[in-house]
Parts: sequence; structure tokens; C-alpha cells
Amino acid sequence: MTVCKYLGPTLLVTVLAILTVCQETPFTWMPYDNFDIIMDKMTSVTAQNCRSKSRKDIELPAEAVSQIPKYNQLLSNIFFANRTCLLQLHSMALNRAYYYSFIYQYLNETEIDFKYQPGLMYYYMSMAADVSAGTGCINGSALYFDNDVHYANFLITLPFNKTLPLFAPRAWRADDYNEPTNWLREPSNYTTDVHDMSAGRDTNYTHPLYKPNPWYKFFLPDLESNVDTLRKFTYTVSMKLSNTTGKFIHKEYQGTPFFGPPQPGQQDSDDLSMPVRFTQPYFDCGHSNKWIVSAAAPVVDFMPRYTNWTHTQRARFVGEAVMDIEFERIDLNPCPVGEGNPAPNFFANTARCKDTTMCEPLSGFGFRRGGYRCVCKPGYRYPWWHNGPFLGWEIEQATKEEYERSFDCLSIGELRVIPREPPVTKINKRSLTAKRHEKHEVPLTVKYENQRQRFVRSILPQPSRTSRRLLSQEREEKIEKRAAAERKRRVHYVPRTKRTVGTVEQKTSKTGKGSFDQSSYDRMQRLRNRMFNVDATKCHSMKDFELLLPGDVGYGVDIQFETQARTGLRLAHFLSNFLQNVNEDEQFGDIRGDRLLNETHIYGEVLSNIMGDFKIYASGVFFDKYKFRMSPPVNNTDPRFSSGITREYFGPFAFRTPSENKQGQDDFKAIDFAGFKTPYTTNRWFIDMKSRWSTNFYSLKKYTMRSMVRYDRNGSSAVRFEHYPMFYRAASYEDGVWLRPQFKCDGMVNEWVLTYVAPFFGMNSLRTQLEFKGVVTIDVKLEELDINQCPQNFDVANAFKNTARCDFKTTYCEALPGKRFTLGSYKCECEQGYEYPFQEQAWFFDGQTMEDEWRKMMDGEPNRFETLKCRIGGSAYVVGSWILVSVLSMMSLLIH
Repeated sequence: MTVCKYLGPTLLVTVLAILTVCQETPFTWMPYDNFDIIMDKMTSVTAQNCRSKSRKDIELPAEAVSQIPKYNQLLSNIFFANRTCLLQLHSMALNRAYYYSFIYQYLNETEIDFKYQPGLMYYYMSMAADVSAGTGCINGSALYFDNDVHYANFLITLPFNKTLPLFAPRAWRADDYNEPTNWLREPSNYTTDVHDMSAGRDTNYTHPLYKPNPWYKFFLPDLESNVDTLRKFTYTVSMKLSNTTGKFIHKEYQGTPFFGPPQPGQQDSDDLSMPVRFTQPYFDCGHSNKWIVSAAAPVVDFMPRYTNWTHTQRARFVGEAVMDIEFERIDLNPCPVGEGNPAPNFFANTARCKDTTMCEPLSGFGFRRGGYRCVCKPGYRYPWWHNGPFLGWEIEQATKEEYERSFDCLSIGELRVIPREPPVTKINKRSLTAKRHEKHEVPLTVKYENQRQRFVRSILPQPSRTSRRLLSQEREEKIEKRAAAERKRRVHYVPRTKRTVGTVEQKTSKTGKGSFDQSSYDRMQRLRNRMFNVDATKCHSMKDFELLLPGDVGYGVDIQFETQARTGLRLAHFLSNFLQNVNEDEQFGDIRGDRLLNETHIYGEVLSNIMGDFKIYASGVFFDKYKFRMSPPVNNTDPRFSSGITREYFGPFAFRTPSENKQGQDDFKAIDFAGFKTPYTTNRWFIDMKSRWSTNFYSLKKYTMRSMVRYDRNGSSAVRFEHYPMFYRAASYEDGVWLRPQFKCDGMVNEWVLTYVAPFFGMNSLRTQLEFKGVVTIDVKLEELDINQCPQNFDVANAFKNTARCDFKTTYCEALPGKRFTLGSYKCECEQGYEYPFQEQAWFFDGQTMEDEWRKMMDGEPNRFETLKCRIGGSAYVVGSWILVSVLSMMSLLIH
């Protein structure tokens, strides 16, 4: 498009003429690139024409999603915020694959065990919880079974030990803006559609002509028995059960092996060995009608399941746990391929940074242009009239003239070379007082030795030359001690300054100045020493308050570990839905109502939480007193317990411990807290959560589940479930609580952890009103938390703020992610009007370098701390002008 302005006829010519001045508008001068290719392909497919499109037309290139997480790289690689959703997709798919593999093989002995396996509503509510708790990332959840491998215990007409042709419960977030109950006509993200994808016509997702199933070919069909040892891994979980309050059934943990998804080694790089595989983007035709990306993990079961000839059984991939995310929510990386942006990347080099700048991707932009910023290359600086990096969305909106004249960095002249530090050797104090003509090696440079001598002379009377030669070694040591004491006194002295009040941006950005707070630094060191002085051997002799740290030590945990917390929130949503809506006495046609929750169900849930995510160190479900009603045991003969048993306490808790036998593989254990003599309901975190939710449920969100079930055994059609729609109330992420850092000295975890607590709710015994049922907990290691030492406002609860060593006159501080719980996790970038003075491949001062150089300076070692600052931009060189030289030459000639 071109915009032309009519200027009218001129008065200086006799012939009428029309002069037009044309200027190119944004997007006109930009060349057609890969982003436009994907955009055109996405807009060409709609819900109305997708059925007539070929498989190739409803799929995008696999390279459209870059930096896909791989299982054996999760501990060694750093994944930034722009890949958080993909990590959550990966962990949740693996979570569900572990759970169903465990539950099918654990409850796989007799016909009685078969009754306690998950029922129809268990599947439906589990899928709905994946979606409702994963707001922003997980758009769909499903469990697809292969042909004739699912043993359904919820169909009355299906004989025992018979399978269904197909079974595939799937949930996805529905657009509820037009619902009759939605008066505001605004999407709420609280409605979920759950369907059996194998019910109805044209629903054979195993057929090659079924288009929206790129996940099926990853693990299904599993017909090759010669690769079972390579594709299926044997896991062992150890459980310590209790059936009586204050007493365990066994004193030791009882191991239970089961087959699960693959377990690749560090050297395995091919996708075939990965337990979770991602699909290329595809259009979910006929269902959510969105472009989605799926993560699939295999479910393992013994086939055939119930037989007296066990030698015919084989561990087989019977289904896949599939998690979906909208493609438009995935951040693309438009920067060139390089370190941090590996190939393949279909959108590489679509950023419009100039040659003097480098590209950095930004988080939260999704599938749209402008999700990057252009920072100056080493040896360049920002113009004095521009504040900070050039933002990508500003570049994308610029005209051609604006783009050509702006978004460039200026060259820096007269760059310095970083000096090499002299070797540090043991100080020979005798040589420091030797005669001038004697040759000796001084470990310090002349500069720093002169500084030391001037410092000593400033605090002590300077003796004469003769007396200086006669100083004994004891006298020299006294001088050194007094100098060190004076240096320490001067360092810890902090002059009183006026407190500044402002926003965080004013103190950390280039428009305001930060400061270093020595008192905050000293407090931080005390907290770190207190943390590192506690271990499993000392904690038993320490008091309770010594095993706690202030809450501000966990600053940022609610953002950094949100995906791990939502794993626990997902379990709280499932329990809330199940306890509020499931009635074991109901029957809908041929569908039998679900039985009560079984102990094995909850054990499997908490074990899958820790097995599916490396960052989750422990997970637990703690029911309130007399709130857990379970199915009767297998050997029950008492008619009083025919309708269920109510336990006084039930608190399954799973945790991981480093294995002594398997290198690089953790041991997974689960224990029932009801077996301890002290009830867990006396803990402060349980008391506080119960008192908060005992009577007031006003802030709980109301979720809607719309279920479609199969009409008959063969799934000839899909019909609405009897309760349509189904409502339940559950807590949101903000309703949960992150506890202060604590060292769990319980003989199980024995680590500094941060705990997230989420409540779940159910109906009372009369089913008349809602009541508090218990809590779900998620523990993450404190050492996995990234700290922020940059200046922040006084009202920000951060124990590490204002402890960065940046020179705040010339630089500003910016926190660096992925460094974990270590000092120096920041960088010092030049303020506006300043430039980086050194000749190296960097444009900022690294925080760890700042911390090391500061420590050296305090210890009297060679250092360059005073040089770690920026200089005024443009002051180190002179730009010549031929016009100025010509004018000066002419003036000199006229004068002479």
C-alpha cells in the first residue's frame, strides 16, 4: 500500500501538473519471509473448510516450533521463560503416562482388583483438571488407546476380560462467551468439553486417513516384541502403607516394579528414544478448531491382561497420554541461529536487527512479530538520544525512512584491553621490608603494593628509614593486623542516606539510580550461612525456628515454579470435582457409576507428580480428619463396610532420593503420614489452610464440565451424560499458598524446600453443602530458585535486593535467569549516555565477575574492581569532519 498526498498545481509553470509525494507505509517495504508463509497457511484453513483439506494443508512444518525440550537435557540445559509452556506440556504428558502405567499394572491381579481401577468419570475429570489447572498453557488433554487393548470396568454389558474396540477420553477448553449462564459474554476459560473421541462416525483415529492424529505414529501400534527392552524401562517405587492411625503395616518400604515410558541416556539424541515426543503444528479439525501442538507419552500395560498363562503376557504400549497447546501461544524465536537458538528454526532471521546490533528474543509475545529486542554488539553503544535496546515491535511498525535512519548503534573508539592478573603467590613479608637494591619477588603489582603502603601510612605514624629497616617480623604482623581491622571498619561503615521512594522500574532502569545496601548484604550472608550450616546430621539437634528462613528468601518462587505448583493444583481440581459430583450409586444406561477413591489411586497420583517433573522433589495429599471415604478392601467380609470405609487420617506423601545403586536415577518412595504417631493436622500449614477455607467459599471459581459419552459398547454415537453440564468449585492458583523456606528434617526429604499448598473441597455427608476436605502439597528445592540482587523498592519482600555490586552511576542492574541460588546472578549494563570500555565479546559486566573482584579487593589481592564501570559515551575518541577542516584552513589563510 502507498499513501500519496496531492500538492496541487504550481504557480511557476504554465502547464498544469500534479505533483505527488509518495511514502511507503509499514509492512510495505518489508520483504515476504517465513512468518508470512506460515501466516498465509494458517488463515487459509478454517473450521468450515478443514474437512476438505488434505493432511499436508492442515499441518505446518515441524521447524515452526524450535527449542523443543528433550527428557535427557532437562537437567543440563537452561530453558528460559519463553519455553515454560512447552516444559509444562512435557511434564504433564509424562505425568499421566506414569500414572496410568502404574495403576494398570499394580491393580492387575484378579477380577476384584479390576473393579478398583479408574472408572469413566475418573478419566473425564482427570482430563478436565489438566485443562482447568493449566490455564495459559494446556489447551487440551487426552488418553488415546489402541485397538482392543482397553479393559473397561464401567460398562455393565461388557464381560470381564473383554476389551473395547477403541476408547479415547479427551478434554479441551471451550469458548463459553455465548453460554446462557455467561451474562457478560466474555470468555472465562472455566468451561471444558470432554468427549469420547471413539464414539460416533469417522472417529477411528488409528486409521491412516484420519488426519488430525500426527501423535499416533510415535508409539502406536506396538507390535514389535524384539525392541521391548529398549523402548520400555523398568521403574521401581517403594511404598510404606498404613491402615491404622499411628501404625505402619510394614516397618520397611515395599518395592513395586512396573514398566513405563523409555528412559534415555545422556548420549541418546534421537527422538525414537525419548519418552515424550512433540508433534508438528496441526489444525484440530472438528474439535477445538485451532492450530495446536501436542506432546505424547506412551502408556504401558501387560497384554493380555488377565490370563492364567502369564508367559504369554508382554509389556506393550497400549495408549498415549496427549497434551495440547495452542500454537499461537508458543513464543517464536526470530533471531539468527546460534548458541541459545539452535537449528532447526523456521522463523530464524526474521528479526530486523541491523548489523551493529544483536537479537535477543522476548517472552510472552506468542505467534506475532516484534517478540525480540536489538542490543548493541560489542564495540558499539546506543545513541545518546535513545534509552536502552531497540524493541522489536517498534521496528516492525516503522516506515522505511524511519528504519533506515534509526535503530543503529554507534561505534566505540579507543577500546581498552583487559589486563592479565599477575600470578598470586604467598606473600614474603621479609621481602617487603628488604633493601631497595635487593632483588625479590613481590606477589602484588607495584600499584597495589603502593596502595597498601599508603594505606598503612595513613593509619600509623610513618617511621624513619633507619627504623623501618629494623622493624621485626612481630612489628610487621601488628601493622598488618591493625590495617586489616581499619579496613574492615571502613568497609562496614555505611553513611546514612535519604531513603528514596519510587517504583521498581525507577530504581532498576536507566531513569533512576540504584544503590548498594551493606546492611542488606550482611543480612543476606547471615541467611546463607545459616542455610548452609544445616544438614541431615545436625537438624535433629536444632530448634524448630532454626530450620526456617524468612519468607523473603523465597522471592520469585510464585513465578519461577508456577508450572510445578499447577501440577499440584491440577490434583486439587481433580479431587474437588470427583468429591463433589461422583456418586457410586448412580447408573446411566449401560454406564456404571464410579466407585469411591481407592488408596492406590492417590498413591499413583503423588508418585506421578514427582516422576514427571525433575524440579518437584516431593508431593503429598493430606485429607482432613474423617474426610477420606474409600472403597472396602479386597478381602472385606464385614457388611458394615459394604458401602465404604472412612479413615481417620490418610496422607500419602511421595518423595525422591538419590539412588545408591543406579547412577543418575533417583529412587521414588511413598509413605502414608497416617502411620506417624503425631497427626499431620497439627502442622501450622494445615491449620492455617483449614481455618481459611472452613466456612467461606466465596472466592472459589466455578468450573463447568460438559461431558459426552458413548451410546453403546461399540461407540456408534455420542450422547450427553446425565448430568450435563456438570459444575464444581475449586481453588485457583492464587488461592494456594507458598510457605516460607524450611529444612524438612523428617528422615525423608532432608533438604531446604519451598512448599506450595492448595486446598480441595467436596460435599458433606448429607451432600447439602461444600466443605473443606484437605490439601495438596508440592515441594521444590530452594537451591533451584533464581535470586535477584538488583535494587528494588523498599516494599518488595526480597532478601537479596540491593546487594548487587554494580557501579550505579554508570551502570544499571538486570537479573540473569538460570543461575539458581548463587551470588552474582546479574549483569551490569551501561546507563544511557555511557559505553562499555573494554575490547571483548561482551557489552556488560557479569555479576560473578563483580563479586569475585570485590572479594579480591577486600582480601588485598590483585583486582580490577575499580575498572568495572562504564565511561561517558563518545568521550574516548574524536570524530573528524572535512567541512570543519576546510573552514579552519580557509580562515587560517585569510588571517595570514
